[in-house]
Amino acid sequence: MKWKPFTAAALLAFAANNVVAACGTIRFAYPDQHRPPYWLGNGPSVPEPAGASVEWIREFAASGGCAIELVRLPVMRLRSALVSGTVDFVPVDITAEGQPGIVLPRDAQGKPDTRRATTLVVVAFVRAKDGYARALDPIEMVRGKRVGMMYGSSYGARLEKAGALLDQGAPTVPSNFDKLLLGRIDAFVVPMIGASDLDNYVAERYKGQLVRLDKPVLKSYNWIATNSGYYEAHRHEVDTLWNWLGTEGNKRFNLLLRKYTEN
Repeated sequence: MKWKPFTAAALLAFAANNVVAACGTIRFAYPDQHRPPYWLGNGPSVPEPAGASVEWIREFAASGGCAIELVRLPVMRLRSALVSGTVDFVPVDITAEGQPGIVLPRDAQGKPDTRRATTLVVVAFVRAKDGYARALDPIEMVRGKRVGMMYGSSYGARLEKAGALLDQGAPTVPSNFDKLLLGRIDAFVVPMIGASDLDNYVAERYKGQLVRLDKPVLKSYNWIATNSGYYEAHRHEVDTLWNWLGTEGNKRFNLLLRKYTEN
């Protein structure tokens, strides 16, 4: 009766292969900028380690039995690549709401589902020697100041409205911190999943010369968006992936972030 274990194993393998075949390979695009601890390295290649967000996206794909192809693009090309169908998924914030061709997970009221999203917090770093109170409202602080930000970030309009003079000349998180230290900008405003995600990095690299203001510039959410064509063709598979985000996904993300931020 040795055929029974063999048959069971074969059936399991067949079922697994069918799941992958049903989902296929998803193409996920993310920024080609070095943004520790989320995306590591610059340019089109995917380094190892790749960053907490890349590891998480690999698990996102695996949760639906999908293979994944990682594509790195300039920030300003991510959404156009999604809408055109060049890629199947990209990370977006609330400014993608209502943009033609972009599909977000929705709740029962038809609004972007924050349960199936990750948190987004935008924080400000300043020089310690400038003496700003850590409890200072960054929106008040940036008025008339040169504020560095990542190129293409969607929160720039809010900073400009507050009177900030925006500087998007530095392409990476470390280069913006270096500009801040050198006095070429007065603050660096950066989006993160958790407000403290860069604290260890900054403390180790800048030895107390740079500090984070306690109050965030804004709080919102990030989603893994798809395009309307892909969603119509693969609705069940996409919903399965999104549902993982609302259950195990965020727990796994927090664990992966700890791996990158606590070591």
